[in-house]
Amino acid sequence: MLDRLDKHFAPVAGKALERFGFAYGELIANWAAIVGDELAAASAPERVRWPKGGEGRDGRGRGGMLVVAVDGGRAIEVQHDAERIIERINAYYGYEAIAALKIHQTRVKKPACPPPRPAVLAPEEARRLKARLEAIADDRLQAALERLGRGVLAAKAAVGKKL
Repeated sequence: MLDRLDKHFAPVAGKALERFGFAYGELIANWAAIVGDELAAASAPERVRWPKGGEGRDGRGRGGMLVVAVDGGRAIEVQHDAERIIERINAYYGYEAIAALKIHQTRVKKPACPPPRPAVLAPEEARRLKARLEAIADDRLQAALERLGRGVLAAKAAVGKKL
């Protein structure tokens, strides 16, 4: 039986990420999904600064300030979109994790490899997935679930081909 790699990676990476205020690596790993590919290419989250007593009853940090490294030419765009970025981050987490954005103008290191392409499904699989998600009224939730479903179904298909 195969073990999931993230099961072993999370405890190791967690300590390093906590040092910079990231309780979870999701913000870093999913930055492009949160802010969009174009903006993610010119920016990267650096750290989260949590206020004293900013922890809610559930133990999650609240009201943090996210420090974002941004290429110099794109800093004004990020500043202009700061409210939207904060809103998207908080929607991603499902609670008010971030209250402010601080921009650090610097040269952003590009990722070593490009982000994965969306999974391609057979037309019949894609149609069935769409049909299952039609009842969801929230467009953003529906799109997120469709991306998740595509990834899961494509991974299952890939495993089936290897066997």
